[in-house]
Order: sequence, then structure tokens, then C-alpha cells
Amino acid sequence: MEEPQQPCYKEEWYVGVCSRVDAEHALHLDGAFLVRNSSMNTNSEPLVLAVYYEKKVYNIKIRFIEESNKYALGTGLRSNDMFDTVTDMIRFHSIFPIILVSGRNVTGSRQPESCVLTCPVARRDLDLLLQ
Repeated sequence: MEEPQQPCYKEEWYVGVCSRVDAEHALHLDGAFLVRNSSMNTNSEPLVLAVYYEKKVYNIKIRFIEESNKYALGTGLRSNDMFDTVTDMIRFHSIFPIILVSGRNVTGSRQPESCVLTCPVARRDLDLLLQ
């Protein structure tokens, strides 16, 4: 996969090519997160934000909306927040919580979780953990 052509590739929390399983093994603290390339590798869904909260890892698509040249999280059903860059998105959610929705939750079982991004996992950390 090619590296995305955007400024986030220089950020410590951007790990690039990384499987979902490896990303999940690297996250162990509430608020821990990383951004990896999407296995779909499309222009409209180039990246995935992996977040750990309450003993669960949430893999959230980062969408690129070509018409507006903006980035957004998830499917767009729960939030219309759009950002100029992925870095802006991460900064915003280090202050304001992300709503976390699990596909494994039973419908109506409880309110969605929310979490602030507090602990970035860097590529070097990921490499050490996976040795």
C-alpha cells in the first residue's frame, strides 16, 4: 500500500501499514490510539483510527469527502463533524470525546461509549510490542 499523501504521515500516532490484529495487540490503555492505513486502501476511506476503551478496541474508518476536501470519522450516521486534516481531527478528539459504537453491541443494550484520545501509540512502540 502507498503512504497517504497528507501531513499526518509525520505524526507519531500514524503507523502506516499495519494489520487490524497488530493494531489491536498494541492498544492496552483507555484512550490509547493509533492511525493506520485502511486495508481497503481507497481514496474515500484511506485510514482507520484504532482506539482502546473499556477492554475493547474500536476500529473507526476515517473518510475523505472529496466534494468538500475534508475528513470525517465513521459512516457519517452519528456525526457530521468534518476536519481539514486528520491531524485536526485527532487534536479535536484529544479534547472532545469520540462516540464509540461497537458492531458487537446488542441493539438497544446501552448508550454508546465515548472516549477522549489521550495516549498515542507510535510506530516504534508498535514494532517493540510485536517483536
